[in-house]
Amino acid sequence: MNTMRKTSVLIAVLLFFSVLPQPALAGSWFTDWKDKIVYYHALLEKLVFLPDLPAAPKRINVLILGLDGRRGQRDRRADAIHLMTLLPYQGKIRITSIPRGTMSEKIMEGKEIIANTYSLEGRNGTIKAVEDYLEVHVDYYVVVGFSEAEALFEKLGYNGEKTLQVLRSRKAYGIGDPQRSHNQALFIASEITRNFPYFKEYPTLGRALLFVSHEIVDTNMPFEVMVQVSDLYLANGLNDITLLMKPSNYMSSLKDLKITPETIDAILNEQKRNMEKNDEAQKDMEEMKEKQEEEAPMSQYLSGVITYNKRFLGKEDRKVISRTGMYYEQKLWYQVKDDRLSEKLHFQFMELLYQAYFNMGEYDKARSIAQGFMDERSLDLINKDYQLKAGEMIKGCEEHLYADGGKH
Repeated sequence: MNTMRKTSVLIAVLLFFSVLPQPALAGSWFTDWKDKIVYYHALLEKLVFLPDLPAAPKRINVLILGLDGRRGQRDRRADAIHLMTLLPYQGKIRITSIPRGTMSEKIMEGKEIIANTYSLEGRNGTIKAVEDYLEVHVDYYVVVGFSEAEALFEKLGYNGEKTLQVLRSRKAYGIGDPQRSHNQALFIASEITRNFPYFKEYPTLGRALLFVSHEIVDTNMPFEVMVQVSDLYLANGLNDITLLMKPSNYMSSLKDLKITPETIDAILNEQKRNMEKNDEAQKDMEEMKEKQEEEAPMSQYLSGVITYNKRFLGKEDRKVISRTGMYYEQKLWYQVKDDRLSEKLHFQFMELLYQAYFNMGEYDKARSIAQGFMDERSLDLINKDYQLKAGEMIKGCEEHLYADGGKH
């Protein structure tokens, strides 16, 4: 498609969204985010002009890993492990959950629980452990930490902090982690079912949510593949979601919870009442509360990291990147409850790393940092000045990259 035609189509798409009526469906991320999406030129191209792909496989295995780790912690466990088997031509999904404490001769020769494979051998070690244990091939992975999870929950209309507490709770249940793992699978299945009608009626807006989610998480699944698979489900319907667990001996003891934005408070209160009856859980809650009181608030902590490292820009840029890279990777600003302050800290962190890379002449990395901010904030940018500044940063990098006729 030539440039003039692409531009005409983009203008038409912009006009379409500017007059889009209020949806007949209500009570989801759609009604909250429809008027906030920043449809800048590059995003529209990503949503509308997708490359041609080979036909999707009949079966796609996506491993979802949830990491347990505190601010700046490098050695994190995989405390949530779910293999999502997609069967898009049949309109079916199967979610196989593996409790964190699972041990097997197929997992590090039976010497470690499966959660520890991530801290000991990294992401690839956990992927191999799951492949060996379930005797499957993992096609793609999706990895989320606390911050990313809270951000995604908020975009789906939940209270991010409370929802994370609900899905992390295991000592509130007699059988412990199997129920927690089941709750997580129930949540995934429920959100797919709850939001499917919105994707069906407004597919391009659905793509926008997919795109931002893709930018927030750590995944090797290309965005265009996500769209391809989503489109197949939209065409073939969502006919069945099956939940399984391995080992399967807990299945009869599991309780099905209805997890929605409206039920989160009730579930959380029930979990707290159950934990008050458990001495070990009560002790853990008290220790966690004491630790949280000792820690500086997240906003204050991140501001300190930024202020400290700014002093070394232009002097020790490589060290600035080394000291702040983990915080940026963990996206800790999403744990700041004030939306404007969270966005400001995100921008300042981006600006810090951008400048460090720019100073060292690594313009491709600097551009990627600035573009990442634009992409992640596509659904909820509050301060439009940040969009302009990030755009100028990207332009500055491109001027250097192409100064010698694209030789860089």
